[in-house]
Amino acid sequence: MSVQNVADFDPAPTAAATVLLLEEAFRRGDHYFRELLDALPVAVYVTDASGRIIFFNEACIEFSGRTPILGSDYWCITWRLLDRDGTPLPHDRCPMAIALREDRAVRGAEAIAERPDGTRVPFIPYPTPLHDVGGRLVGAVNMLVDITERKKAEESLRQLNEMLEQRIEARTEQMTEAYERLRQSERRFRLLVNSVVDYAIFMLDENGFVANWNAGAERIKGYAGDEIIGQHFSIFYTPEDRATGVPERVLKSARRDGRYEAESWRVRKAASDSGRMSSSTPYAMIAARSSATPK
Repeated sequence: MSVQNVADFDPAPTAAATVLLLEEAFRRGDHYFRELLDALPVAVYVTDASGRIIFFNEACIEFSGRTPILGSDYWCITWRLLDRDGTPLPHDRCPMAIALREDRAVRGAEAIAERPDGTRVPFIPYPTPLHDVGGRLVGAVNMLVDITERKKAEESLRQLNEMLEQRIEARTEQMTEAYERLRQSERRFRLLVNSVVDYAIFMLDENGFVANWNAGAERIKGYAGDEIIGQHFSIFYTPEDRATGVPERVLKSARRDGRYEAESWRVRKAASDSGRMSSSTPYAMIAARSSATPK
């Protein structure tokens, strides 16, 4: 059985059927039914209305690690009881005692049985009151379902989740550190580029629009960053070059080959008029394509 299957196992349907069988057995006092219950692999016992144990099957001995004393033990067959959080649970406050005291079946509870040798068994009890034909409470029957394997499966899942969370946390920390190093590297590179005043260094996006602008570009080209960023790089070409599609061919070549190198005349902004073009200047251009751009 897989870990998930064990964790999802619900003994309630089996418990309900067994409780009905027990009720029938002790209502009829049928020896055959008692033998059948005694052969069950799950711990089953019966008390009278006061809580004294008057019957238990063989599985109770294995479950509790002791032989219950008929007529002397009350409410539960276990040597010692603990709540699900490990705190002591007095026998007179156990689910069986509640079922008898309040004359109702108790469902959904969990507890831990401690054996005389110190081993502990987590279990689910199914205490159900028994009544005579007149409806008077005459006792109760209880079945204790060992959920050790389910608890192991839950613990395995918990440890797995904890391990995954630790790995995710470590990976996130590594990625955060890598991102911070990259950010610092980009910052240093930006400071380096911006400090260059003898060369125009700027970046274009894949469609040829200016994405950033350094001090050298501002000095050589004549444009301030806030007025050129977002403009198409064809603004640096003469009207004749733009008319013949030179900027488009340059961009296409850069996309295809990963770079474009040339030396020619390019237009700079006039110092006296932001809309006027002045003398041309020779330049060398290298355009690099993104690694994500296919050749």
